[in-house]
Parts: sequence; C-alpha cells; structure tokens
Amino acid sequence: MKPHTRLDDDVTAINALGHEYFEAAGACDVSRCCATMAPDVIVMPPGRPSIIGVDELRQLSADYHSQYEVKYSLAYDEITVVGDVAVARATATGSRVSRSDARVETLLWRNLWILKRQPDGRWKFWRIMFNSPETPA
Repeated sequence: MKPHTRLDDDVTAINALGHEYFEAAGACDVSRCCATMAPDVIVMPPGRPSIIGVDELRQLSADYHSQYEVKYSLAYDEITVVGDVAVARATATGSRVSRSDARVETLLWRNLWILKRQPDGRWKFWRIMFNSPETPA
C-alpha cells in the first residue's frame, strides 16, 4: 500500500477546487466562483482579450451569469504538482441556457489551469486558458 503524502493532499485539494468552481458557476454564485481565484488571476478566454485580476473577473462573471444559466460536469485529465505551483488539465461538459430567449447550447471546454499555493496554504486558480475543440452534437 502506498503511504499517504502531502502530494496526495494537494491533488485532493486541487480536485475539490475545480469542482467547487463549477458548482458555484451552476448556482450563479459569482462570489464563490471568485473565491477559487488568486487575486492576480489571469484568464485567457478564446477569441477575447485576457481578463486580468479577480476584480475584472468578478464584473465580467456577474455580467455573464446575468445572461446565462450554466450546468457543468467536470473530469480531470491530469494534475501535476511541483512545489507551490500545479498544472491541471480538465474537461468540462454541460449546457448554457440564455436567460433572454431560453436557447440551450451544449458546451465542451478543454481547460488548462495553473494553480498557485497561497500564503495561507490553500490552492487557487492563477492562470486559466480554455477552448472548445468543436461544438458537440
């Protein structure tokens, strides 16, 4: 049997962080979403300028969630921890419903996340890049 290590705790915490983010997004809880982010987070969405800092992200997220209701399912492809930095690849699938016309879109996001251990020891998203390989059928 493999002994339990701090690395195991880190992977568990990072796994939980991703699930917390997507649960918060599904509840349209911008404060909870932003609580998973480092203050100096940078998000690089496809086809748009980078979002710099949690304050800018908070405003854009509030705007987004006022327009859409989302539901996601998250699956990690890998988590690698090196000291106080970690890299995670994950796939999120789900749907987005427009609040204005009830149009439903199917979503498939490939995520590449760099996480950073904060001074209090907790992991937070630090750099985020995501894309969709194609619109699923």
